[in-house]
Amino acid sequence: MLKTRVAILFICLTVLCINCTGNKVLVKRKARAAEDLGLSYLQQGNLNVGIKHLIDAARLDPESASIQHKLALAYKDLGEYDKSLVHFKKALSLRPGFPEAQNNLGTLYLMMGEWDLAIGCFEKTLSDVTYKTPYFAYSNLGLAYYNKGEYQRAINSYEQALRLFPSYGLGYFNLALTYEAIQRWEEAINAYEKAISYYPEYPLAHLNVGKLYLNLGRNDKAAKELGFAIELDPKGPYGKEAKELLEKHRLDIRSVR
Repeated sequence: MLKTRVAILFICLTVLCINCTGNKVLVKRKARAAEDLGLSYLQQGNLNVGIKHLIDAARLDPESASIQHKLALAYKDLGEYDKSLVHFKKALSLRPGFPEAQNNLGTLYLMMGEWDLAIGCFEKTLSDVTYKTPYFAYSNLGLAYYNKGEYQRAINSYEQALRLFPSYGLGYFNLALTYEAIQRWEEAINAYEKAISYYPEYPLAHLNVGKLYLNLGRNDKAAKELGFAIELDPKGPYGKEAKELLEKHRLDIRSVR
């Protein structure tokens, strides 16, 4: 009789465990579905609806660092930096070895003007050998140093990013801005030209190098680059500024085409 009761109790406990495991799997699936739906809305630019679904996902799976990271990014894009910060920290508490979240937390600090906190995040990111795109962290580190006015450190960071990703057009653009800040004009021009070679449809690069050529008295090259800026951004602020410069200096882009 005792053996029978023990057997029945064991069967009952086993059934309970199976049901518990099954329920956890079901909840995880619901959380994943809500997360995927939220991400879909975010990709469409519908931030508020996307966040709503991610909040539902986080309620179902409060231990998911991935969901917390996506919420942090969504709030950052929405401009709600305090909420974004809470979710970044939650993601990193759930998964300390999460370099993507660490790097993105650094970009949030950049947007908040917290340069030293940003630098700390990027350095932690770069110390993680599992991080797959370290050139992003080096480039972000360069931005932080640039904003602090530590231009040589910014240059070193951008150059490290470009060693890892030689066709990184934005890296060359930021490097050019830094060279301009310390009046190393020829190096700035070379960096702008590199940026344009990898990202020819970026009007601001054409505008900036055109202005630099103009300041150096190289009017033909200035007119050419300013003309490209107008073509690429005919109704936008870059095209408008380029057109005003051409008119002010009486430059004719037809003579250099």
